[in-house]
Amino acid sequence: MRPLLLLLFLLPAALGAQPGTDEQLATQYFQQGDYERALLYYEKLYRQNNTPFFYDQLLKSYTALQRYDDAEKLAKERVRRSDDPKYLIDLGGVYKLMGDEDKARQQYDKALKDMRADQNGVRTVANAFSKEGEYDRAIEAYERGQKLLRNDQIFNYELATLYAAKGDMERMITSFMDLLAVNENYIQSVQNSLGRYIDFEVRDERSDLLRTELLRRIQRDPSREIYQDLLIWMYVQQKDLTSAFVQSKAMDKRSQGNGDRLMELGDIALSNHAYGTAVKCYQYVADLGGGLPNYPLARIGLVQALNEEVTAQAEPAQEDLIRLRDEYRRTLDELGRLPSTVKLMRGLARVEAYHLNETPAARNTLEQALALPNLEPATEAQLKLDLADVHVLDGDIWEASLLYSQVDLDFKYDLIGHEARFRNARVSFYAGDFLWCQAQLDVLKASTSKLIANDAMELSLLISDNLGLDSNSVPLSHYARAELLVFQHRYDEALDALDSLELEYPMHSLGDEILYQRYHIAYARQQYDTAAVFLEKLLELYPLDILVDNALLDLGRLYEDKLNDPEKAQQYYEKLLFEQSGSIFVPEARERFRRLRGDLPAPEEVPAPPASDPHP
Repeated sequence: MRPLLLLLFLLPAALGAQPGTDEQLATQYFQQGDYERALLYYEKLYRQNNTPFFYDQLLKSYTALQRYDDAEKLAKERVRRSDDPKYLIDLGGVYKLMGDEDKARQQYDKALKDMRADQNGVRTVANAFSKEGEYDRAIEAYERGQKLLRNDQIFNYELATLYAAKGDMERMITSFMDLLAVNENYIQSVQNSLGRYIDFEVRDERSDLLRTELLRRIQRDPSREIYQDLLIWMYVQQKDLTSAFVQSKAMDKRSQGNGDRLMELGDIALSNHAYGTAVKCYQYVADLGGGLPNYPLARIGLVQALNEEVTAQAEPAQEDLIRLRDEYRRTLDELGRLPSTVKLMRGLARVEAYHLNETPAARNTLEQALALPNLEPATEAQLKLDLADVHVLDGDIWEASLLYSQVDLDFKYDLIGHEARFRNARVSFYAGDFLWCQAQLDVLKASTSKLIANDAMELSLLISDNLGLDSNSVPLSHYARAELLVFQHRYDEALDALDSLELEYPMHSLGDEILYQRYHIAYARQQYDTAAVFLEKLLELYPLDILVDNALLDLGRLYEDKLNDPEKAQQYYEKLLFEQSGSIFVPEARERFRRLRGDLPAPEEVPAPPASDPHP
């Protein structure tokens, strides 16, 4: 008796679970394209519960199997039971598949006629037409809806999308502009849509249509800033930053603004290496006067733009460097040497030390910054690292080591502390104290920063692989001296040191490292073809060396960013992915490879340093 009661208790639950199982099976078969089996379940499900979803799936199954009579019968039944015009469109779609265009047209006309003054209803009908590929009918539905609702300013976004689907760019643009005239909050959606339908990388009829329409609307209603903003946005997408500057400047003058748009454009120009435009933007805002809130930022931006423009050159002219240094100093004199201008002081010190060889002035600049009150601890630590680097430039390794050690102790468990320890280890490498250097590197191999851990591993292996079984450290000491000269930007002396090392110790295991340092020097001098030759020679002569993944990534970057050969770049990225799958550089190589293959949108072009930059 008890088993019977238990069975009676479980039976309703089992029966209730069956429809769920039928629906899962129907979905699975439908997705697999097995419409015959899907149909068996959807017919059963529709008889049990004639929901719109089961109806749609059943209709799709019938039409997929070309059972048009059954599809017609199903759609007709739905038309009789519902006053929703959507089902008339379904029936018309079946007739179209059957080749009866007249009957299809009759149902489409009736669906349009039966539309009511209801926004959601209008969208339902238009969407049904769109699914059938009847874009003209969908447009007609929205236009009829505008009349029924007595509002010709609604459905502009939907109409623009339909015009785009038809390839009618002129009417698409007009609809988007009409939408912004009603509601400027749609600006982001409009920009996203325009970006999908117009290729701003090329100058063609589509972009010309947009520009012409924007200029027409600006002329007709100069007070509407939304069209001017969109025109500036279009120029930025086209990388025509000069035109964007002219338009932004005119707009700011007309509205008596405070330079907000010019500041934003200056930042965009700076990130796109359009330094001349960036300088113009920041200079314009600075000329508005010191009483405006953007003035300090404009002065700082102006110096940064000049810095990028001058230091991006392989061998900047001495007068340009002096002009840059003087601009830094004038700006600091005006704005004051404060915690808020420490970034400027660091930039000045770098120009003084690395470009003008004025290391005493650089030390003085950094020491002034360190003496400022209320500095953030992290800022103070970064200044100490900068000052230590200047001491390395001067050859004062012990003073540099002291500063690195202070930061290491103060930030023992932070990333900046690990960076300080690595720089300190590298200083001991320059000094020839290889055993102490390796002891520090062993700790850094466990750093939470993958880049620091990888650099520590590479330097440690460099020492262990080249110190020699007899502990002869002379060749490695010569190489360390050459690497220090590279750090000090004394490239000719570094090349002489590398030449002497190769002559004195031919066929030494340091050969791959020597090639890699020659690559760094050529890259720093912007001799990119020569840099690529050194890397390719490294791969040819040392295919199993630890530097192979560095060389592959650097070659990919060179051919992509500097030598404009994306096919070759793609080959090197692919080789790194397949042959060096455990490398730390795999994520970047994969992203760059996929972007070149067309899987990802191109990011803003930002120059990348070599995979293992010898300079901090």
